[in-house]
Amino acid sequence: PTSPAPFITYTHGGAFTAGNHFAPLPWLFPGFQARGYHLISHNYRLGPQASIDAQLADCLAAVKWCRAELPRILGADKVDVDRYVLAGESAGGHLVALMAHHLVPSPRAVINAYGPVDLAPLISLSGPIPSPDPAMPWAGTFSEQELKAYLSDRAPENVLMDALWWDEDVLFPAELVSERWAADVEYSPRIKMQAELHRWTSNIGVGLTLRFSMLHEGRFKSEEALRQFIASVSPSPMLLEMEGRKYPPTAFLHGAADEVVGVAQSISMAERLRGLGVSVLECYEEGEGHVFDKKYTGPDVEGWDEYIRPILEFCDKHVT
Repeated sequence: PTSPAPFITYTHGGAFTAGNHFAPLPWLFPGFQARGYHLISHNYRLGPQASIDAQLADCLAAVKWCRAELPRILGADKVDVDRYVLAGESAGGHLVALMAHHLVPSPRAVINAYGPVDLAPLISLSGPIPSPDPAMPWAGTFSEQELKAYLSDRAPENVLMDALWWDEDVLFPAELVSERWAADVEYSPRIKMQAELHRWTSNIGVGLTLRFSMLHEGRFKSEEALRQFIASVSPSPMLLEMEGRKYPPTAFLHGAADEVVGVAQSISMAERLRGLGVSVLECYEEGEGHVFDKKYTGPDVEGWDEYIRPILEFCDKHVT
């Protein structure tokens, strides 16, 4: 890209309840820095206290902040705030795909790495949170009853903006995580509870996790109102209501064997976008599951030229 340089924002995943902005996807920095982009990573309020619409508001505010403040921080001649790209993975992929419906000016490109884009088929609207299964005992600091109760917590004063990834608290000492994040990390009971919630909810399934962690369904007066809300935060079905607006060029990265967010989610939205005349890139790696791209740490890694480089070139094309 030409100078002044474009910028790219990273929105992290973590099932809307976990993850952090300290360590972007490994391929973003070596991929985009070498091409002259500024990379900005942001956080957002996590569930279960924050709903999906609150998280969207945080993400939109992050981009607004970048466009207002980056010229002051980097120099007005160093950054072009109208030329920007959104990148996100998993829950973050969903959020960037949703953000693209709302941002003005629109991003020049969107990178959705294995993020869900049509929530209705994924969310179970019937039945309670399952009771503990004696055949599959939960082994954690907090009991299943405590985690189940915590999943219903809506108190804003309890919300976290950053959390651990999956089992970092089990695998690594806090000192090592602090070094990796370049931030002070303490495995406090509150931090450990958020981490265990992420692991425990994987046992009850994606559908119930999404329902109980980020919909806040108690605020809706009917199931129909809830279904309408789900449609309003589902980036792919929203394409049917574009009303003359143009969705930005979009690159999809997905493992073809993903059992958490099926690759059909990306394929379906890509087809809809093409039908609307939107430029699309699809990179689906055979045999790979969810969050498979952590292996891509640089151009020397096998598969980079097939799955990562095309995304970088796609973005270059559309920010120029």
